[in-house]
Amino acid sequence: MIDSILVENDTFIRFSSEHWISLAFWWIIGIWMMYLGRTRWNENQQKKYISYFALIVAASQLFKVFAKLYIGSFDITRDLPLELCNMMALAMPFIMWYKWRFGWSILFFWICAGTAQAMITPTHEAAFPNYEAIRYWAVHVGLTIMAIYGAVVYGWRVSWKDALYSAIGMNLTALLIYFANIIIGANYMYLNAKPPGTTLYSILGPWPWYILSLEGVIFVLFSLLLVPFILLRR
Repeated sequence: MIDSILVENDTFIRFSSEHWISLAFWWIIGIWMMYLGRTRWNENQQKKYISYFALIVAASQLFKVFAKLYIGSFDITRDLPLELCNMMALAMPFIMWYKWRFGWSILFFWICAGTAQAMITPTHEAAFPNYEAIRYWAVHVGLTIMAIYGAVVYGWRVSWKDALYSAIGMNLTALLIYFANIIIGANYMYLNAKPPGTTLYSILGPWPWYILSLEGVIFVLFSLLLVPFILLRR
């Protein structure tokens, strides 16, 4: 039983029943939390329960490191929490607990423009009950839920200035990770090569041109994400 949880397998099938059940499981939790946050919970409960949820997501991410170390397969080039989604998962408990709107606004664009598409085009290969299958959905769906929770329950809004700061923050983060990749021979954030499988990267050209193409994609996606908030203000 321990082996089935810790030792990774490669039996996950995209668009299978496991794919849709995993999405449904986490989204049922997320929609229920947003419903309660809007209709039943007081301000303290709103903060407390989303912070607990954020801690669960962060713990699932940290568990990967300990699991890899335990089974002796930890690889510094793959298993450090240096992917954008991994870093956001670790930051979200602090943002949710302290109700840091600016921090949320930066991550809102990263999550909705990037993390959300990972739900439709997952890149992991492990199937349930392996921990990686659980971690992948907890992080990617969980982050998306928290991004929407901030807007729906806390009533936070974003502006073009938030989008600009978010784009600058993403590029600075990518620059730091790029140099880290060179030092340790890794490919975190897919800055040195495309991710495996068919993803958004597949249509953006070869390396390094797809990185420049992503800047255009970021501009378009961030602009589209601003539209609902502009309409709400009007």
